[in-house]
Amino acid sequence: MILKNENDIYMYYEAIEQLEPRSILDVGMFLKRIGSVSRKVMGRGVPEDVLLDGVDFFSEISLPVWNQIYDHVTEAPAFLEEKREKTYDLAFLLGAEALDRKADAVLVAKQTMASATYVLTDRVGKPLKDLQKELRIIDLNLEGRPYFLLDTR
Repeated sequence: MILKNENDIYMYYEAIEQLEPRSILDVGMFLKRIGSVSRKVMGRGVPEDVLLDGVDFFSEISLPVWNQIYDHVTEAPAFLEEKREKTYDLAFLLGAEALDRKADAVLVAKQTMASATYVLTDRVGKPLKDLQKELRIIDLNLEGRPYFLLDTR
């Protein structure tokens, strides 16, 4: 569950800095999975006035501090069952491979895309390739590691 790739951390904060979202959905609770105890990591942070909600796929590991980092946390089953609306400016779906072991990848991807205008992910699998005609996908690369910014508008 623990993520250690510094490029992932850089991309997380760079997307926030570049897109300046007012609301963020962190699918998989990236900050939790890197072991962060605040909204700040490596000298960068999520501004306090930005709504930061999380979707927890790893509820078996819990610390009270994550209730201070995230404004609201939804358990994965509830997230996957609810009808979604684009209420977030930006969603993160990083460390997607670990999430695939917890839930159906297609459903997670569809629910995430239905929730936000932009989605930053580290993998475009079959569900996204099938939707490529409907989505604008911006390929990003950091030190040979692929990332994808999905424009779901």
